Amino acid sequence: MTDSDTSPQLKIWLRIAVICGILASICYTLSTMVPLPFRIDYNLFFAFGPLLMASVFAIYHYLKAECESIALQMATIFLIAAGIAFTMMATMQGSIRHSFREEMSAVEADEARAEIRTRFLGVDSTQLGLDMAFDIFISSGTFLLGLALIRHPRFGWWFAIPAMAVAATGLTLNTITFPENSGVAGYVDPGPFFSVVYGLIVLQLIRCWAGWNPPTTAQAQRT
Repeated sequence: MTDSDTSPQLKIWLRIAVICGILASICYTLSTMVPLPFRIDYNLFFAFGPLLMASVFAIYHYLKAECESIALQMATIFLIAAGIAFTMMATMQGSIRHSFREEMSAVEADEARAEIRTRFLGVDSTQLGLDMAFDIFISSGTFLLGLALIRHPRFGWWFAIPAMAVAATGLTLNTITFPENSGVAGYVDPGPFFSVVYGLIVLQLIRCWAGWNPPTTAQAQRT
């Protein structure tokens, strides 16, 4: 372990990873599955990206104390980039849809509404590019995180294999169906499977928190 990764600091990083991970899951679930007022809905949606980045950065600091690796470092970079891409996509999506919703409510003629819908489809397609950027970063980062978990003493193959399988499948499906989401295009939506993978990781982190046992051996350097 490095001098900066003392036991109290590791426990703080672990708490941040768990709390932000749970909050990210709650915000995403509520904003995508529960009918809510526009302001509340999109504020929850916007919060997912920053919470994801905070959780990922904290997970990195916790995991590297026992098993530092190139895969873990690269996974952290890609997953933080995923949080940035998601935030950009979410804010663009919210701005576009709110603007067109306001415009649509101001007209009644069917011809005018049809013209607005046509313009909306063209403008809304721009946020699909950022959505694909998010898919690329979250899939790549999850695959690399799976690689990093293989030899980690608190995780191992049981967590690594699902992470890598979901990541590879998700990226393949979203690439095939681009610019549409794979779920919209008639394939399986990989989103819920990513949620399961990260849910399992957070549950394991909660177990680590509940039965706190800080690393006592030197930090392992692996490639």
